[in-house]
Amino acid sequence: MSVTNMKKLTAYSVLLCCSLLPEEVRANDDIDVSGFGSLIGGFVLDGDGYWARQPYAAGQYESGFEFKTESRLGIQARYFLTDRTRITGQLMMRGIHDFKPKLEWLYVSHDLTNDLSLHVGQMRLPVYHFSDFMDVGIAYPWLRVPSDAYSLAVTNFQGAGFQYNHHFDDIWVSVKGYGGQQDTDPNELITTISQYQKSQRYNDDGNFVGVEGIRRVKNYRDMKGLVLEVGYEWLSVRYSFLDHQEQFLRFEEGEYPSNSQSSGRWYDIHFKDFSVKVDTEKWFAIYEWNEYDGIYESWMTSVAYRVGKFTPYVYYTAFEEPNSRDIAPGGISAGFEDPDTGTLDVKYNTLAFGSRYDINPRLALKVEYTIFTDKGDSAVFIDKDQDGITDSKGLFVGLDFTF
Repeated sequence: MSVTNMKKLTAYSVLLCCSLLPEEVRANDDIDVSGFGSLIGGFVLDGDGYWARQPYAAGQYESGFEFKTESRLGIQARYFLTDRTRITGQLMMRGIHDFKPKLEWLYVSHDLTNDLSLHVGQMRLPVYHFSDFMDVGIAYPWLRVPSDAYSLAVTNFQGAGFQYNHHFDDIWVSVKGYGGQQDTDPNELITTISQYQKSQRYNDDGNFVGVEGIRRVKNYRDMKGLVLEVGYEWLSVRYSFLDHQEQFLRFEEGEYPSNSQSSGRWYDIHFKDFSVKVDTEKWFAIYEWNEYDGIYESWMTSVAYRVGKFTPYVYYTAFEEPNSRDIAPGGISAGFEDPDTGTLDVKYNTLAFGSRYDINPRLALKVEYTIFTDKGDSAVFIDKDQDGITDSKGLFVGLDFTF
């Protein structure tokens, strides 16, 4: 049996076991099964299309009402081997993958003390403020996590880590340390970015007909990360740092897997993220900034206000990659070269207005109006006039739930 088929069999088996467990077993104190999901749909009001640049290349909207691209369902199961040792598995079904189940998390945890725990296996890479809850829409006010500032092309890793949590009177401290590796073949986010930046296809009438079958592979090794978060009442400050090596492989259409256009060299890379969050009974506000070792810089800020069951919000995000590897469909000769740096860049921002309505503690309805502004040289998504500008406006609705 191939590795791919084995993974599929494992994922289906876990899903089947969770769904068929009798009520008395699911109620067993040793087993904890829970779930979450989001049904998200929307359409483009202005522009050739909109892409939220979510992990796994989710968030693509072209024409008509699109439902699948961001919708997802997750099932998490924990089995307590002892009072201090447990196994956690998380199965995800994503619309971008035609809702095929995939086992994304599987790790063992052991509590050394009430404050300190160890974890070994495959788990979420905790680089962002909302990394652990990116898929759990009911955990945040927005329809989606502001993706311009959540653009790292790897979300999980295989390795080990520790977590320390402690309260000092009114002050609480959380420290995470971890190390490991992860291979992504293909890297769906980077592959899709490259496809729209450099290999869009149009027919003789100028209609978009798709992208070339290029492939981007990214491998990560020697990952060493640290997260420090400090909170006091309604205020929390968080800093994360990731040091690692990356290998980037470029395959043009028809060249995978034997003819990479890149050297396969490993590069030392650093990633850092800083956030400040205010969360009171009525107000929610956050600022988050990150930098990917000179490759790109992004940030986001948001304010929300709770009024009964309603939580209206606004957020603004910005992303800038000064030296893009790929070019817009028109090429440099069409005037896309940056006059200041002499290189191509990717630069855009998003302004969004929305509201959340809590139907009950486990069910929330959200609506969002998004304005995407493309200020860079390389196309971000579908670019019918092939000028490198992909501005758009969209309206989206979502239903988040837990069970």
